[in-house]
Amino acid sequence: MENPQTISWIFLALAIASQNAPANHTEISNVADGINHLKPLQSEIENSLVWLENKNLVLKNGMEYLLTENGKKIFNETQKESKVLLKMWKAIQMKVAQLLE
Repeated sequence: MENPQTISWIFLALAIASQNAPANHTEISNVADGINHLKPLQSEIENSLVWLENKNLVLKNGMEYLLTENGKKIFNETQKESKVLLKMWKAIQMKVAQLLE
């Protein structure tokens, strides 16, 4: 079962980590740790990235990931609402939950 909280956490970490260049698992994990003060499990990263890729929000390029135009749109909309990480995470979580319906 997909967890919107975990998926949105990984999405936000990827969005931040890949602002200047595609990000790998280590970079995503490091940013996720900064957001939640907890390193995600490898399975949480992998499962979330697969889900996000299937929803056309993330693009895999070799061993690195970046946001698609749809993913950038969600991230940009979220940034307009708030620049506070926890508020951004919550807003993204709500969008992910809608996609799960």
